[in-house]
Amino acid sequence: MVSVLRNTWALFFGFGIICLGHGLQGTLIGVRSVLEGFSYISTGLIIAGFYSGFLTGSTLIPVFLKRVGHIRVFAALASLASIAILLHSVFLDPYSWFFIRILTGISLSGIYIIMESWLNDKSTNETRGQLLSIYMIITFVFLGLGQLLLNLSDPVKVDLFILVSVLLSFALLPILLSTTEQPNTSDTKSFSLTEFYAVSPLGFFGALFTGLAHSAIFGYGAVYATAKGLSILEVSIFMVIITSFGALSQWPIGYLSDRMDRRLVLIGVTFAASGLCILILASSYISLTLFFILTAFYSCMSLPMYSLAIAHTNDFLQQNEIVAASSAFLKVTGIGSILGPLLVSGMMSFSGPNGFHLYLILIHALLGLFGLYRITKRAVPADSESQYVPLPRNISPAGMELNPITEPVEEE
Repeated sequence: MVSVLRNTWALFFGFGIICLGHGLQGTLIGVRSVLEGFSYISTGLIIAGFYSGFLTGSTLIPVFLKRVGHIRVFAALASLASIAILLHSVFLDPYSWFFIRILTGISLSGIYIIMESWLNDKSTNETRGQLLSIYMIITFVFLGLGQLLLNLSDPVKVDLFILVSVLLSFALLPILLSTTEQPNTSDTKSFSLTEFYAVSPLGFFGALFTGLAHSAIFGYGAVYATAKGLSILEVSIFMVIITSFGALSQWPIGYLSDRMDRRLVLIGVTFAASGLCILILASSYISLTLFFILTAFYSCMSLPMYSLAIAHTNDFLQQNEIVAASSAFLKVTGIGSILGPLLVSGMMSFSGPNGFHLYLILIHALLGLFGLYRITKRAVPADSESQYVPLPRNISPAGMELNPITEPVEEE
């Protein structure tokens, strides 16, 4: 582990700073949208813009990597993300913010792809699992810490936008000044969406509904919390709870899913999440402490859905097909992530802030019901006992190559 960190510390340090800025700006945009008086629909469009850019970047950025290389593209994307966040304080209208968020989504998507390509290039068959674990821990820890930075200044002021810009710019230094060589660019095969559905209908809908749910949680969570009247400190605590408890529950739920029918675990957590949302609705009128406790339990159930859906899909794949299938999985998740903020904003426009949890109740329940239906149509795979690996939700196909259950990377 020490030797792994010695070779990759600059990459992880720079990536941690990027996650810090990313965590802050996501919450900041949501809070500021409410403070500026943007409608729920307009705010949903802004958040959907980010996920549209993220999905676009996953297709567009690899083309530039082949032309000019990882280092130049990384520098360009970090600079673009740094500039984009500052533009929010210049153009204070939702339509401008929509296009700015598209730029931010493209930039951060490319940064994730580049970071994961670099880490994959630095890994061996023996260290891939360790690197993936470190990568996931850094992602969740620094995204969570970024939420707390919201308390450093009044969101109405320009200070926090400047801080995000500084963080994104600073992240360039350890990576560009390190002696790390840029990785070779290779083509990643992919499944079509039709092939993906044929392999695993539940995996397909798991990807779609996970995108629908998690984009609402992370993209619209701060909007909901602000609309409910929570203070800036309470909003940041709400988002930290969602990020941190969702990460901590990945391992015990993964352990359970490797020892019983994984579909039952996926169905169980989705129905539990749906039920907890009902309790959260009631608790928001009773006690803030109870509201936070129930939110923590909800996060423990909801966030592992992503890794569970991937593991279930992998149950029906050969090792050499997993990376290719992950590209289709991420596209479906991306489509769900674009639709999620739009749908939850419509629900909140119709029923007020409580529409946030009404939306989540519906999304989780529908996935659980589809899972029950699929159990009647397919038997449990014979070799599914060790497919679960905790994964960050923004991982790219390049990052999936770090997954130790995939076909080993050929070493030169």
